Amino acid sequence: LAQGPGSQSRAGHFRMTSVPRPLGLALVLAIITQAVFQALQTFVGPVATTVRRPASLSVARRAEEEAAEGEGEGEDEPEERKPKKFKILSPFRGLDLDGDNLNNLEEWYQETISGKGGAPKGFIADLVLRSFYGEWLQNGWLTGTHVRNGPNNQANKADFQTALKNMRIAFENDYRMESQIDDGSEWIWLVACQNGGGLYLRHMKEVPFGYRPLALIKKNNIGEFFEKVNWHILYIRIHKWQLWGGKVRNFPLPIVWKQKLQQAR
Repeated sequence: LAQGPGSQSRAGHFRMTSVPRPLGLALVLAIITQAVFQALQTFVGPVATTVRRPASLSVARRAEEEAAEGEGEGEDEPEERKPKKFKILSPFRGLDLDGDNLNNLEEWYQETISGKGGAPKGFIADLVLRSFYGEWLQNGWLTGTHVRNGPNNQANKADFQTALKNMRIAFENDYRMESQIDDGSEWIWLVACQNGGGLYLRHMKEVPFGYRPLALIKKNNIGEFFEKVNWHILYIRIHKWQLWGGKVRNFPLPIVWKQKLQQAR
């Protein structure tokens, strides 16, 4: 078909208007990019700028610091505090006995009666209860030693008083002695013994070699012990060693394997 001049002009106009479309897209993208960049700038802080001090201010401040140092040179420097020293005291252990000499028995006795007497407390009270509680029989033995009068068969105050009273009776009548030997001296020795049931108290009238001595009592003045005894001293002596020396160099009580060895010979 033949086209007229009018149709050619419209086609040319169409081609001219369709050419700039890529440029329009680029323009739109540039606008969007600029908008995003401006939006991101709102979350970024301002760029820090370095402020330089004038040289004159730095020189003046340095001069003031040097002047202050010069003024402080003549002053005395504060003394350094020395750490405090604490003296650790060893626990009180009282006098010790020497089994080879036994030349301080009177001093040891005076230490024994350096208290106010009365009833013992704590562990010593339990030892007295364990060793002397009950009712005396005519043969010097105690009965009812495990019967207590407190709730749940526990000892009450009266039971402790009974045990202390029985202790004095034992001293006065030679009941429940660990040894029946009397060396003729003026002393009664209160000693700590031990068996499978634990510690218990006994007394004897000879030097208690191999035992743990706790107190001296004068035979002719037993009451002085109960009036002035220092029970705490006895508690300290429980933690000491047995008395060795003199004629005793080996363990004084029978040892099964030694007895068998002697019998075999």
